[in-house]
Amino acid sequence: IAAMFLVITHQEEDQDIPEVIMRHEEQAFWLLATVMNEEPFHCRELFGEGMSGAHRVLYVAEKLIGQFLPKLSKHLEKEGIHITMFATQWLLTLYTSSFPFELVTRVWDCFLAEGWKIVYRVMLAILDDASPDLLKLHFEDILGYFRDLPSKVNGDAVFAKVFAIPLKHR
Repeated sequence: IAAMFLVITHQEEDQDIPEVIMRHEEQAFWLLATVMNEEPFHCRELFGEGMSGAHRVLYVAEKLIGQFLPKLSKHLEKEGIHITMFATQWLLTLYTSSFPFELVTRVWDCFLAEGWKIVYRVMLAILDDASPDLLKLHFEDILGYFRDLPSKVNGDAVFAKVFAIPLKHR
C-alpha cells in the first residue's frame, strides 16, 4: 500500500530532484498514517488484537451479500462457502493483493474520498457479475472460481455498476 502511495504521489518530471523525491515520500508516509489511524478508514483495526476490525468488515460484507444478492448468498451457504473463504483477502487488503493495479487505484481513489462504502460496493459488483457462473458451481469449483477471479475482473465493468449500488451508511 505504501508503495502504491509513492506511485500516486510521484511525478515523472520530479524524478531527479532529491528534495522533491523526499517530499513525495513524506506525502506517501502521511497518507498511509492517515489511512491506518483516522476516520473513516481505521485500517489499523483490521490487524489489531483479536482482529475486531476484520470481523466487523466481514460481518458487514456478509450481510450486504445477503441483502443485495440473496440467491447467491443462499447458494454459497448451501455449498458451505463462508465469506472468509473468498472475501478476506479482497477486503483486508482493499483489493491490493490480487486484483489488477488499474482496479486497485480506482478503488483506492474512491476509498480515500468516501471510506469503506466503495470497498463493499466493489465486492457486490464483482459478485453480481460472477453470480450467473457461481450459481451453477459446487463447493470445489466455487473455490477454484474465486481463486482465478481477480485476474479476470474487468475494472470498467465493475465501476459501471459500483455507484448504482445504494449503500446508505459508511
